[in-house]
Amino acid sequence: MTYSIDQTKDLKKQAVIYGIILGIVSLILSIISIYISKSATSLFLSSAINILVNYVLFLALAVYFVLQLRKLVGGYWTFSIALKNIFIVLAISAVIGVLGVNLFNLVNPIPQEEAIDNTINLTIEMLEAANSSDEQIDKTIELLEQQKEALGSLTIGILLRGLMVSLILYFILSLVFAAIFKREKLMFSSPNQPVNPDSTIEEDKNI
Repeated sequence: MTYSIDQTKDLKKQAVIYGIILGIVSLILSIISIYISKSATSLFLSSAINILVNYVLFLALAVYFVLQLRKLVGGYWTFSIALKNIFIVLAISAVIGVLGVNLFNLVNPIPQEEAIDNTINLTIEMLEAANSSDEQIDKTIELLEQQKEALGSLTIGILLRGLMVSLILYFILSLVFAAIFKREKLMFSSPNQPVNPDSTIEEDKNI
C-alpha cells in the first residue's frame, strides 16, 4: 500500500498534534491523581480512581486518536505506517507528561509530599488491619519515604532515565496498537470477484 507525499505529511502532522493534546491531557490527569491521593480516605479507593484516571482515560483517548489517524488515510494503513505514527503520538505525550509532572513537583512539591504522607498513613492502616508484621510495615514505609525524598533531589539524569523508561513502554504499547489497528486492503482480480485458485484448477482439469 502506497501513500502520496501529501498524505504522509498530513498523517505525521496530525500525529504530532494528537501527541501534544494527549501529553497535555496526561499531565492534567497526573496532577489530578496527585490531589486524589492527597485527600483519599481509602487506599483501595485511591488506587482504583488513580487507575481509572491515569490509565483507562488515557488509553481511551489514545485509541480514539489512533482511529482518527487511520481514518485520515482512508481507513487503511500497514503495520509499519501504523507503528510509526502511533509512536509519534505516544512519544510526544510521554515527553510532555513526564517533563510536565516533574516540573510541577519541582515548583510545587507540597501536594506530592502530602499525597505520599497520606499514602503512608493509609498503607499503615491497611497493613495493621491485615495483621502484617512490623518488619513488613517498616519496609513498605521506607520505600514510600524514599519516593518522598527523591522529590527534592531531582536531577537531569533521573529525569532522562524516567523518560527513557516511559518511551520504551510506549513503544511496546505502539507495537500492540499497530497490531490491533492495522488494516490493509485486500487485493482482488476484479472489482467484484476475488481470485479463487481452486476454481482455476478445476477449469484446467475440465479442459
